[in-house]
Amino acid sequence: MNFRIMDYQGTIEEDKEITLLLDCVFVKEGYTSRLDAERMFAPAELRKRGEIMLARSAEGKLLGMIIFVRPTSPARQVAKADEAEIHLLAVYPEARGQGIASRLIAACEQRAASSGYAKMVLSTQQTMKKAQHLYEQLGYWRNPARDWSKGTDKVFFVYEKPRI
Repeated sequence: MNFRIMDYQGTIEEDKEITLLLDCVFVKEGYTSRLDAERMFAPAELRKRGEIMLARSAEGKLLGMIIFVRPTSPARQVAKADEAEIHLLAVYPEARGQGIASRLIAACEQRAASSGYAKMVLSTQQTMKKAQHLYEQLGYWRNPARDWSKGTDKVFFVYEKPRI
């Protein structure tokens, strides 16, 4: 599939597309409750996290997204001062297996390297086995010492990639 990675422009149309994508991936696949999603995935909240990057087909259809989070962001979860973080990697189910997630992650890694960060980090829910497999294929390794939880029901595994 032919697609391109581009920066989010902040348009109302993009906000609608992103909301639909995140609902499809996180809510419908059972990773996030609808109530939490309404708060967490509001466009203004997403923009506060960091720099949103989008994957679009040659025809302009949204295929996936990711957020590049600097360690200075108030939304930072685990990043230290010399680390950049990835949030909300999402690819539509029908577009998976075509390298979109890998390219979105690579775009974040390039941005991190050009910004002088030494490492990429991310958190993933313990139930996201396919995502964990992808991260490992891309050279990330799990650091259980940095795992964290939200309440009693959600445990997040932390993955790192040094020398980006």
